Amino acid sequence: MKVNVKTQEGWKKVLEIEVPKEKVFEEFEQVFLKLQKEAKIPGFRPGKVPLELVKTRFKDAASEEVLESLLNSSYRQAIEETKLNPVSYPKVKDVNFPADGPLSFKAEVEVQPEIEVKDYKELRLSRRFYPVQDKEVDDAVLYLRERNAELKPVEREIREKDFVVADVVEHFTQNGKQTSQKYDNQLLEIDPELMLKEFKEALVGGKIGDEKSFTTEYPKEHANKRLAGQKVSYKLKVNEVKEKNLPDLDDNFAKAQGDYQTLLELRLKVRESLEKRHQEETSKELESQIIARIVEKNSFTVPEGMINSYLDYLVEDLKKRYPESDEKEIREKNRKPGEERIRWEFIYHKIADAERIAVKPEDVEERVKNFAAAYNLPLDKAQEYLGQTKQIERMQETILEEKVLEWLISQAEIKEERKDK
Repeated sequence: MKVNVKTQEGWKKVLEIEVPKEKVFEEFEQVFLKLQKEAKIPGFRPGKVPLELVKTRFKDAASEEVLESLLNSSYRQAIEETKLNPVSYPKVKDVNFPADGPLSFKAEVEVQPEIEVKDYKELRLSRRFYPVQDKEVDDAVLYLRERNAELKPVEREIREKDFVVADVVEHFTQNGKQTSQKYDNQLLEIDPELMLKEFKEALVGGKIGDEKSFTTEYPKEHANKRLAGQKVSYKLKVNEVKEKNLPDLDDNFAKAQGDYQTLLELRLKVRESLEKRHQEETSKELESQIIARIVEKNSFTVPEGMINSYLDYLVEDLKKRYPESDEKEIREKNRKPGEERIRWEFIYHKIADAERIAVKPEDVEERVKNFAAAYNLPLDKAQEYLGQTKQIERMQETILEEKVLEWLISQAEIKEERKDK
């Protein structure tokens, strides 16, 4: 088999492949023998149809099968012989398949970028440490009180921070058609930071039994795509007014939150959790700093097929979770971050190879055990599930990336900085 490789723009390679006529003839003979065993022709027993009749009757079908088989096998052989590392499916073109001659075709494919990573050792970095402030502890405890609050009916005018139970009717035009929707007994929180001002203005100062009408225009970037950019008319009827009653901040409140005897114990545990979160944020920030620095110093063109595959996966995933999301917007917003992520994946693999950083079996075993414990699964069931869903491979990739980052941090010159949030 003859193979000639031509380099094109970026990481594209064109393989010019020629399969000798002897190989084509051999493939035809194998296909015809297979068809002879399977052929059902009146007047002949199965497997007893004359080979020449099979060749005449099934010539076109055999040609299609031979072509498909040879395109696949010869492409794989060409990749092995040339030692290329493709990162995209081949685009086959210029196929020449004469009846009595060699098969020739071209396969255009993108290959793995050939890069040499530089300037990744002895990085000068800043590790910003954020000590936990008393206000953070107060806010976290307040959140716990809010979560345990009771809503009690009141008979007075509506105030900010109250909750209102109301029947809501909305009217708007969508695709040229008038749309109406009624929602009975909707619970509305009068929160100026979350509620549209027209809702707040209509409700604050009102009372049970009031009926209000108003129109509002939702911003184009509103989370609800059905209403985003729409001018909507509302009618509200107030059925109930409720105020939020927070539990007293004392030892009894602390006991209700778990294994605590005093409010002081609860606050200390909250502070400990916040400190852990700050440490995680500091670590993530340092890792992001490393990745950005190294990627900036080792920029290269990402194969178009790889970024397209990444964006295809992202679009499919987001469309499943948010059907109303805009595909074009997803692609435009995530293209640059996607390219940076792909660059970093190539780079950290190169660093791992250069510095002999590898994932050991015990590293994976520990992660699998943690997964099994987290989901209360027997170890063998966890291994089976992770293997079937190909999460073992992703787990290995995650571990390798973490090990590379740990090594880079160990080699870096890090300046500690205290920052107040």
